[in-house]
This record gives sequence, C-alpha cells and structure tokens, in this order.
Amino acid sequence: MKKIQRFIQLTGLWLLLIMIVAGCKKQHYTQTTTDDVNIVDYMRRYPEQFSEYVKILDRTNISPFLNAYGAYTAFAPTNDAIKAYLVEIGKSSTDELDVPTLTNICKLHIIQDTISTPSFIDGKLYAPTMYGQFLVTGVNSAGFIIINRRAIVTKPNVLTGNGYIHVIDKVLIPANLTVAQMVEQNPRYSIFTQALKATGFYDSLNIVNNPDTTRRWRSLLAESDSILNVGGIASYAALKTRYNNTGNPKNPNDSLYLYVAYHILPGLKYIADIVGQQSHLTMAPLEVVTVTLDGQTVLLNQAVFNGVLEAGVPINRPRSDNSCNNGVLHELYGNILLKIRSPYRVDFDLGAQPEIIKLTSLYRKAGKSQAFSLGQLADVTWQNTNLQAVNYYANAATSTDNYWWDDGFGVNLRYGNSAANSWVEFKTPLLVKGKYVIWFMYRRANMGAYTQVSFDGVPTGKIVDFTQSLPSTTATDAALIAQGFKRYAWNSPNSNNVSQSGGTITVATTDRHILRLQAVRDNGSGAAPSVTLDFIQFVPISDDPTRPWYKRDGTIVP
Repeated sequence: MKKIQRFIQLTGLWLLLIMIVAGCKKQHYTQTTTDDVNIVDYMRRYPEQFSEYVKILDRTNISPFLNAYGAYTAFAPTNDAIKAYLVEIGKSSTDELDVPTLTNICKLHIIQDTISTPSFIDGKLYAPTMYGQFLVTGVNSAGFIIINRRAIVTKPNVLTGNGYIHVIDKVLIPANLTVAQMVEQNPRYSIFTQALKATGFYDSLNIVNNPDTTRRWRSLLAESDSILNVGGIASYAALKTRYNNTGNPKNPNDSLYLYVAYHILPGLKYIADIVGQQSHLTMAPLEVVTVTLDGQTVLLNQAVFNGVLEAGVPINRPRSDNSCNNGVLHELYGNILLKIRSPYRVDFDLGAQPEIIKLTSLYRKAGKSQAFSLGQLADVTWQNTNLQAVNYYANAATSTDNYWWDDGFGVNLRYGNSAANSWVEFKTPLLVKGKYVIWFMYRRANMGAYTQVSFDGVPTGKIVDFTQSLPSTTATDAALIAQGFKRYAWNSPNSNNVSQSGGTITVATTDRHILRLQAVRDNGSGAAPSVTLDFIQFVPISDDPTRPWYKRDGTIVP
C-alpha cells in the first residue's frame, strides 16, 4: 500500500516526502514563504502561471473572500491545467461556462483551514472543501502527491499571509455521480449493480437529499465481479440463487436483501473514518461490521468466535475512497457476509490486553507485575487520570490463589476518595447479540463491597460485593446459583476464589461493548484499595452457567 508519510522539515526550507513502498522515488519540495501578501495577490504576481485561475476567482467574486485575512488552503490549477480542462469538456474559454459552474469548481479547490503537506494522509483530508466535498490525497508511482486521483501537486506549501497554496497540474472536478450511478457506470460491478436494483437499494443510493433537504450520505462496500467469481458467483443469477430465500429480493427479511443491506453504512465514511472506529452500523438492522487495522491493511470482520480465528476481508485501498455527491464507494478484496450467529459463552481474560501480551518479559511470567497509567491500555479506562489504577501480575506456581492462567488484574476502586478511583471501564470482546448473565471471577478483597455494574451505560440493577467469599465450599451448584454465586476454579478448596453474578444484560448488536464497574458507596479506609479480578464471563441466559471450570495452567475443564 502507498501512503503519504509525514514530511520532515529540514533547516526550515525543505520537506522530504517519505514513501512507504520500497523502490518509490523520493520527491523533494521547496516550501515558499511569502507572508507579505495573501493568496490571490500572490497569484496575481505570477500571471504566467495563474492568470486563468485568477480570472475565474474574479468572475465568481471569490477573490475578495480568498484574499481576506483568515485561514485558507487553495489548490491552484495552473494556466495549462485550466486549458487542458477546457479541451476535456469541449470548451475554448472559461467565458463559455456560467458563473454557478465556475463557483462550484472554485469552491472545490478551497478549504477554510490551513493544511500543509505534513497533515496529508493516504485518504481524505480532515477538513471539507467549501463545496462540501472532501479531497482525497495519495501518492502516484513516481512519488508525487496526487489529489482526487487526478491532479499532481507540482509545488506544495506556498505559505502566504492567509494560508497555503498547493499548485496542481489539473483542475479538480466536483463529484456529480450518486453512489448508485458510480457503481452502475463501472463494469467491474455489474453483478453488484444488478443486486442493488433487485433489492431496491439502487434507488436509495441514488437519492442526494433527504426530504428536509439535508444531504443523505451513504457509504457502500462493494465487491467486483472478479471477487465474486472467486467465490463461485459468476452472475447475478448465481448470487440470487445463493442468497434469495423468499423469492422476493425486496423483502426486508430476504437473505439477498440483508446481504446487500450489510454492504451499506449510513453516513459519509472514508477509510480514515472507517479505521477511526472499531465497528460501524450497517443498513441491516442492528448488524455491524467490525474493523481491525493490520499495519496499513484495513480488515473488516476479523474476529475470534469460539476460539477460531475468522480472517477479515481487506479493503482494496487503491480502489476505495471514491467520492460521490451523496457518499463514498469502497471496494473489497473479498466477499463480506452477514452471519447469523447464536450467543455463546465468552471468557474475557482481563490480563490478556494486547499491550500486556506484547510485554513478553511480564505476560504470564511467574512473580512479575506492573502497574499501568491511563492511556497505556487502549481497552481499559478509568476516572482518576493521575492514578495508575490497574495492575497486572502473574502468580508464582506456589501461590494458594487459583487464578486461571495464574494471573490477575488488580483494579483500584473506591468511592469518594480523590486519591483513589471511583470507576473503571472495559471494552469487551466481540459479543453476539442476545441476552447474557455476567459473571465476575475474582479473589475476595477488602474493598469493592458496593460496585454497580453497567453495560453500555445501562445499570444491570445488580450491586456486586467483591468482599464476599464463596458462601459455601460444599453447597450444591444449584444452591450457589440461587444465591448468585458459583464455583469456577478447578479443584480449589479456597473459598476466596469466587464467581459472582453481575446481572443480566441485553446485547443489542454483535459488536464490542463497554462494561463499567462503579463504586457507589464507600467501605473501609485507605487511598489505594484494590479489587482483584481474574476474568469476566458472559454466559447466554439459556446456558447452564455452572461449567466449565478453569485450571491454573489455562486448561478449561468441561
């Protein structure tokens, strides 16, 4: 994958574009600084380069605006670029274009913010143009920055009194196709186009504005014919045969309808937006696609279900981020499917945080421990920003504590003490939508007697008491369950290793979710009390929660 890396400023005058693809040439750019004039006045100084563009700016009355003091970025096409554009559209002069058309073109070339090339990424710029569409940046095979896969930046970072000018060799053209039209006009997507029309989503993706005149943004994840062919789908008829189960593809309960709906994301989502969240809702009701970033590869729906890795579907980055006037089109390297899953037990090992696993001298090394500060663990957060509120430790084999994998996760949790911590949140593993009972596996502590459990901001109605030991080591499983407890540590006579119910939750979407532990009442003294958690279990409400049991060496006993 080609990506624009950040520029490094050398002696204040030079920027070095670094390519991530081996073998690409490095292009050196000069930064021109002229803070004595603003953008339009700078271009007036060089009529041999910009007279045609200035003429357009004057005719549309944008010159005064763009020359006012403020913060702007202008992508300035040269005279040659404008002449080439006129030939492209069959005109001989900009005088043959009406003012609204020229105004739209100008607005597409201007951003009301100062953006230099160090802020460019491989994808959309962070701020929209005055036209309302985003520009997409990339790098061509020669190592030059390219805008909207069309215009090469021939001279970047001309710093003027009110912003930057980036000189480009072609005129940028506003996106004038809807998502539906862009898919249809590309023969690569003939099968997918037919599926869109058969299910009625073509009409939905062909709408630019909502009834209230606001823009209706949609983002489409499409497979090309060649990708579908690899999966044994050589035609729309084959696709319909495989997925259409009701005879009516427009039926919202039909599998083909849901298949297409699963490829559509509400909102305007470029790759930069997709990787910014770990999941995105689709037009299939309450179904999401999950996102994993592996280096520069964006993978959709890569997950571990029942201990089995399901490889994700990569986004074809060179053929994605295609701007439309009502959304964006992406292409996938594989076929993404909506999978109907049943809830299953998830054992959430709190110590197995990705950042901890990478610490090979610490993770599951007997006798080792480490405290973590806020921000060091991406999926764990807490209230007191100044406190190292969580601690990972691995027990020695001689320890009398019977933790799964012989490690624990200490959580500083106390109500009403500024030197302690009132809540901690965990991002869960992927949970299939359905109803579950939460079970906390822990070692009895002196703190945490009044802990409210919340799931996605909704309290479970259960106050967990982490000072509670197992009510009995000899009671039957049924008797313990009736009291909200169960055994979990295999062959452990120790009543201090406890599993306590945290209440029932409803998982509305198959996704990762937020679990919060909130201290709601104080008990005891001291500024740094700790609740020691082993792991958290999510058990489908219809399953028997009493088994399995868990060994110190990681073995799970059915």
